[in-house]
Amino acid sequence: MKIDFQAQLTLLKELQEIDLRLHDISINLEALPERIAGVESSYHRVKEEHDVTKQAVADAEKVKRHEELELAATLEHAKQREAKLYAIKTTKEYQAALKEIAETKKANKEREDRILGLMEQIETLSKKITQLDTDLADKEAAYRTESEKVKMDEEELHKTKATYEARRPAIIAQLDKKIVQKYDYVRQRYADALVHVDKGVCQGCSMNIPPQLYNEMLKYSEFKNCPSCHRLIYIIKEEPMNSENVLPAT
Repeated sequence: MKIDFQAQLTLLKELQEIDLRLHDISINLEALPERIAGVESSYHRVKEEHDVTKQAVADAEKVKRHEELELAATLEHAKQREAKLYAIKTTKEYQAALKEIAETKKANKEREDRILGLMEQIETLSKKITQLDTDLADKEAAYRTESEKVKMDEEELHKTKATYEARRPAIIAQLDKKIVQKYDYVRQRYADALVHVDKGVCQGCSMNIPPQLYNEMLKYSEFKNCPSCHRLIYIIKEEPMNSENVLPAT
């Protein structure tokens, strides 16, 4: 049975428009994770630096407390040893006690220097944490905002996708099965499986259509394939069918 070419063309155009929209939606859905990946990575990078810095402060404070306890203990020990110096009766014991006190004072001085170094380190790290607190809050806010936006966009895309998918079966049911088969086959390679021919040139691959094929297309009786890209091609009906439009056959 002869098909109504123009009716089939109208339906096929509508089907392709739906499929092109679905194609774009799929691309946009695939791109959503990349949209959030950047802000997520930035947030986690600052958070990790913030956590590492806080841990460094905690570690430094722990060491500082230990050094302070050790310092307090050795200062008390040195004080007690000095108080007992005059009770020592032999020169040898007295010299040994003086040496011990001197070594303790030296160790305490080194410990005091370490404590001061730790205090400076803690102060520097604490200032860094204050800066990171602000940066982290900004990054977290940006991450949450983008996450919500991506979630909303994803929901809207799925909603639109469902609308288009619901329309496809009704259109396909009205199309000739062989035309649908040809269309689906070409669509595996090209999103725009159906293109028109303008002035003898395929608008899909920009290659010239052989004159004989062009003249056959002017009958508007069936869909043809471009010899170069194999897309389904058609000539817009509005072109006047006269001798000037017909290309000489070779």
